[in-house]
Amino acid sequence: MHMPGLISLLLLSAPTLAAEPKAQDKEALAAQIQRDMEAFEKNMDRSMPIPCGNPPERPERISGEELQFVPSWFAHLKKNKRTYQMSCTFKLDGTVTDCRMKWPGMGLDAKNLERIKQWRFKPAPYKGKPIATTCTLSGKLTPRPAN
Repeated sequence: MHMPGLISLLLLSAPTLAAEPKAQDKEALAAQIQRDMEAFEKNMDRSMPIPCGNPPERPERISGEELQFVPSWFAHLKKNKRTYQMSCTFKLDGTVTDCRMKWPGMGLDAKNLERIKQWRFKPAPYKGKPIATTCTLSGKLTPRPAN
């Protein structure tokens, strides 16, 4: 078919292509999506982390000390910006791994990495069952006491 004929065919069929699907087609599609989601949830590996949100809820810390930072890190921060944000993976056994500071742009030193290893969390629930998640944590930037 030559180009003008193809363009004419597309223009004539545009109303048909843009038409709303029939109600029974929408219902069938919604039912199929629901069945697919139920099958996925039934067979999903709950140890593979999914992003926090709603759902799932956030994990709840049940033990472990707050992080403390070297006082010199506070020199460049404004008084009202004394919080941190950190992304971590929370496993089903309550441990925390793969923590990375998002704000402020400082890394985690050995002392804080050891504190994080001691943290324990109640896993996030997803449809009544625990699931591994990756979440952002917020906390207060606390200076480490001088030794």
